[in-house]
Amino acid sequence: MAYQRLEGKSPGIVFLHGFHSDMEGGKALALEELCKKQGRAFVRFDLFGHGRSSGKVEDGSISRWADDATAILDELTEGPQVLVGSSLGGWLTLLTALRRRDRVVGLVGVAAAPDFTEDLMWTDFTPEQRRDLIEKGQVVLPNCYEPENPWTVPRLLIEDGRNNLLLRDAINLFCPVRLIQGQKDADVPWQTALKIADCLASEDVEITLVKDGDHRLSRDHDLARLCDVVEKLVAGLS
Repeated sequence: MAYQRLEGKSPGIVFLHGFHSDMEGGKALALEELCKKQGRAFVRFDLFGHGRSSGKVEDGSISRWADDATAILDELTEGPQVLVGSSLGGWLTLLTALRRRDRVVGLVGVAAAPDFTEDLMWTDFTPEQRRDLIEKGQVVLPNCYEPENPWTVPRLLIEDGRNNLLLRDAINLFCPVRLIQGQKDADVPWQTALKIADCLASEDVEITLVKDGDHRLSRDHDLARLCDVVEKLVAGLS
C-alpha cells in the first residue's frame, strides 16, 4: 500500500479516505499540516485499488479494506491512535476500532457511511440493476463527480458488505466519537450520523450537522472545522 507517515507524539492520527478517493485529498492534507504544526504522528494511505496502491477498486471489498486499515495501524503506528475516516473510511474506522480496541482511543467520521453497500446501494437498486448484479456479477452506476467515469459495482462488494454491517446492532466501542455530517449530502443521508450515534455504546459522542454541507465537506471552512474537531478531541486525550 502507498502511504505517507509523520513521526511524532501520541496520540497519533490515521486518516482513511473514501470510496474512489485517495490519500491526496483536502481532508488528508489539512490533517497532515495540523499534525506537522503539533509535532504529532500522522499516517495517510491509499486503500487497495485506490490512488497509488496496487489493484483495481472493483476487486476490493469492505473486508479487504478493513484489513488494509488494520495492517496500517499495526505496522506503521505505535501507541494510542485516533482514526479519522471519510465516507467509506468512516465505516472502516469503526471496523478497525472493533478489532483494535486497545489501540484506538478516538474516532472522527466525516460523512461516515457504514453499511452503505446495503442501505445506499442495494436498497436503491432497480429490479434491473439487481438482476444485472446477480446474473452478470456487476452493475454500472453513474458517477456524479466524474460523469465520464461511471462506477462498476461488483457483486463481491455487496455480498461482502453484508458480512460487515454495523447499524443493525450495538457497536461495542466506548471511546470518544465525533461525527461531522452535511445536511445537503446527496450520497449519505444526514440521519446516518444519528443512527451511528444511537448504535454506539460510547456515551461520549458528538454530532456536528452542517446545514449547507455536501458529501465531500472539503471547502476551506469545512477543513478548518475538521481540524478544530480533531484538535479538540486529541487535546482531551493527551
